Amino acid sequence: MKENNKILQLINVAWRERWSDSQWGINIKKVLPRGVSGDVYNLADCLLQQAVIGSTANPLVLNYLKHSLCAHLVSHAAVLRCIAKYDKLTRVYCVTALLEFLLSIIDGITCRIKSEESLLPGAVVQLVLWLMQIFARTVQQYEMRGDLSAEQSYMLEQNCLLIEQLTQQQFLLSMLYVGCHEELESLERIRDTYASIKASLTNSNFTLNTPAAEQQLKQLAYIDAKQLEMQPLNAPPLAEKISCCVQPLLAVEVLLNPCKDTSYYVAELQMLQRLKGYSNTRLFYEIIRAGFLTLSNVADTSADTMWGAFMFFKMPHIIKQLHALQRVPGEQSPACTDYIPELVEALEMLVEDNLLLDFLDTKCSCNIIEFLLNDWTKQQLVNELHVKKFTAQREAASLLLKKCDNGQPTPSNINFIKRAEVPLSGLLKTLCTTKVQDMVNVLCQVPVGNSFELILSVATVDGRLKTFVSRLIQCNENSKQLPGELGKLAVIRSTLFDVSFLMLTSIVQNYGSDVVLSERGDSFFEKWVRECMMERNKLKNPRQILALCDDSIVDELLLSLSKPESAQLKPSNLTWQDICLNLPGVLHHVLIAWEQETLSSADVKSILDNIKRRLFSFSVCATSFLCAYMYSVRETELLKPLNMIQQFLAPLTNEELSSQENAKERNALSYQIIRKMQHEVHPVHNTKSRLISNTPLIEQFREIWRSVAEAGGHLPVRAAQTLESLLLAGGSSWLVTQLVEQLLSCKYLRDMSKCMDIVFAIMHLDIERNTEALLQYVVAPMILRRQGEDINEPQLLVLARLCVYCIVSCLETRSSNAASAAIKKRSRSHDEDELVSAANVAKVRKVLDGESSNDFTDGSAPTAGNTASLSSTELRSPPLSLKEPLQSSMKHIFRVFLQFVRGDELSPKSVFVYQFISLLVECGGERVAPVLRLLPANLMQQLLKVLATDDIRVGLISRLYDLRLQNGRQTAVADLCLWRNMQLARHSIHL
Repeated sequence: MKENNKILQLINVAWRERWSDSQWGINIKKVLPRGVSGDVYNLADCLLQQAVIGSTANPLVLNYLKHSLCAHLVSHAAVLRCIAKYDKLTRVYCVTALLEFLLSIIDGITCRIKSEESLLPGAVVQLVLWLMQIFARTVQQYEMRGDLSAEQSYMLEQNCLLIEQLTQQQFLLSMLYVGCHEELESLERIRDTYASIKASLTNSNFTLNTPAAEQQLKQLAYIDAKQLEMQPLNAPPLAEKISCCVQPLLAVEVLLNPCKDTSYYVAELQMLQRLKGYSNTRLFYEIIRAGFLTLSNVADTSADTMWGAFMFFKMPHIIKQLHALQRVPGEQSPACTDYIPELVEALEMLVEDNLLLDFLDTKCSCNIIEFLLNDWTKQQLVNELHVKKFTAQREAASLLLKKCDNGQPTPSNINFIKRAEVPLSGLLKTLCTTKVQDMVNVLCQVPVGNSFELILSVATVDGRLKTFVSRLIQCNENSKQLPGELGKLAVIRSTLFDVSFLMLTSIVQNYGSDVVLSERGDSFFEKWVRECMMERNKLKNPRQILALCDDSIVDELLLSLSKPESAQLKPSNLTWQDICLNLPGVLHHVLIAWEQETLSSADVKSILDNIKRRLFSFSVCATSFLCAYMYSVRETELLKPLNMIQQFLAPLTNEELSSQENAKERNALSYQIIRKMQHEVHPVHNTKSRLISNTPLIEQFREIWRSVAEAGGHLPVRAAQTLESLLLAGGSSWLVTQLVEQLLSCKYLRDMSKCMDIVFAIMHLDIERNTEALLQYVVAPMILRRQGEDINEPQLLVLARLCVYCIVSCLETRSSNAASAAIKKRSRSHDEDELVSAANVAKVRKVLDGESSNDFTDGSAPTAGNTASLSSTELRSPPLSLKEPLQSSMKHIFRVFLQFVRGDELSPKSVFVYQFISLLVECGGERVAPVLRLLPANLMQQLLKVLATDDIRVGLISRLYDLRLQNGRQTAVADLCLWRNMQLARHSIHL
């Protein structure tokens, strides 16, 4: 209080003697203790009270206040807070003088010391509230009296001018934005005051001299992060005439996750839409174009069938759900209900691509647009008028193509895919009946030709695969042999058991047991798969399989199979399921006896032929054990079990085939399963495979990358399959390194952007592990190693964008709870030629064993048709926290960034740090909040000191921290004040 009295006395003396500003400065420093701010003794408050003590302001005392600001005796925060406390708004001259004073200092408002930082945001909020109150009072007076005095008009004009200055000052807007998260009650009062201003302006028809004032008031009342400037780094969508990201991403996702429901793909595409800034029209165009591009490049039947089914059954539901999610909750449905306007616009863009459509028309022997849209009319995606319009646009080209074909259309699966929906529905209906003969007749027709593949493709993309599998399991369970059962019924039941077992085994081979079977299924087939079946990436211990065998049953089987007449199904207490489980014991005894020469080769052949003649599923069970056994023995001991498998593949005579009903179809399916199992453990030499062991991995990668480059901006399915195998063999770090090397080798920005999109899609082969490798093992070493060579501004930006895209993709909540548990997915399209040759078997065994723990778990997925009922929040909700390995990867890369920005030298490393953080905020928005929580507190300050450019702006700093927390607000204000002071120093603004 003693110093306060001295200050008041000094002010009175100064006013009486009319001191100059410099005299005031000299004498006030004698009163204030050395090194102590005047804020401690309320210097600003004392000066302001004396300045507005009368009906008019004292300009001399206001000059003393301004000089105290320039001399850093008081802080801007203290001055603003004191002005905002002035409540005698009837004193027009005093208020006007304070407004003029604020206009004179507003360009230099900042914080000089740490203690001021916590006060400034709240002071700015209070100031805005004060300005609102002045505005509201003035407008209300006009509303009551219908006129304003010249003094009031001038005061209002100064108020509008100050509000305009506030809205143009990014630093002050950022302070207001931070302060609004702290002063919630003041924010509410600001908005209430703005509402009263708006009402008074409307009621009084008052015309402001500054037309933008009302909009500026709204901007202050409803301050948002979007109003804070930020240097955009992500490429705008208009710059990309042709996208190279949708098709590669879908190629990878359909390869890995064909069984996923619609919501999974919708969430993935929404993520891409946010990253690229696509409109719905552009997104729909890219989706359809991606399907056509892939369909035009697939060569093998399985991929052709899968992509055709995806186009006709999955894509319409994806488009429908994407359209539904764009509507704001509560918004009325559009007037046009029989078509989607954005889809029609997308189709108008698509029909201009004559080369692509001509090729597809030729390949599919039809007008592909007409063929597709005729089906989409039933789903109200387009209407009949659109079908006629687009068909007419393609009619001339289709007729010309037919003439060129000389009336000999090219065979295609497209025409059969749509028809496969009806057999699938009939098959599912038949499996619900209790008529055994009907089920046998229908199921035995399925493996004929490519019908089984077509039905599986449709069931997969239509979301009915699990239903199909569960009914097949129930059918197999109901057809198990009853002890002592004889006659025609027993034969029919055996056929039904056999064909259902074979079909189920084939499905599990293609999709993986984790995808199609429930975790704790208790049926015979599910138990057999868990305990006995050899699967890709899931090795079985032969000793554990043998431990399940019953010695008495094994002895009985050995005795029965050793007899020449045992091929006939004799009355026995042994059921088919008992035989399936105990055949490994039989084969183990046979192998030992054969090794010890107790049995001759002819005896072994006779036993194996007897196994094969009974039921074809017995051959599959036997082969599964032999493959597990081959994994556990030395290479010199592979010959005998391999010869036994070859014996199961020996062709049957016509007499043997005619002895059983539908034997030909079941025999063909069993051969296909056995070959696949054999190639898993012992690939045949000279087989065209995705991995050729005699060629180094790097050469294989370069060869496949050349094919990707030749494809011209899209990823062929075959290339995606090969890259997946390379990932399996070389590991994430190796593959990601090669991909980034290819990205950095591009010379032109357009080529870099195209390459980055393809690399980003390839990363989704295992997005979590690949992102971990990118952040922990690839980025930092590559920047350090190649700094100053060919990695500079364009390359750094593209690399940073790739990192951020991968992080955002890892963060996405893809669908409901089941999708978030997915770690490793398995493809359906792993046929015989994807496996490695014998010289690389040992290496691949280790890789497969290392990956085998990554099991994919999936809940019961909704069908493609009913996923539109899922709420948009399920697809859009940001994650609440980070999970491993992303959390440890982000901590690691942020620690590396601290090393990059240490020191005062501007380098490509520090530029990369800025681009990475800026893109993370720009592309991720609120979804990257869990990542930004890991940001080191001093990283941004170090970056500001090193990167002395105008690139970093308040919009970036304000978005980095969680302003709901006090610590986040303090860090944000500290960074903003440092930015402000550097800007003032750089532009030489003197107060």
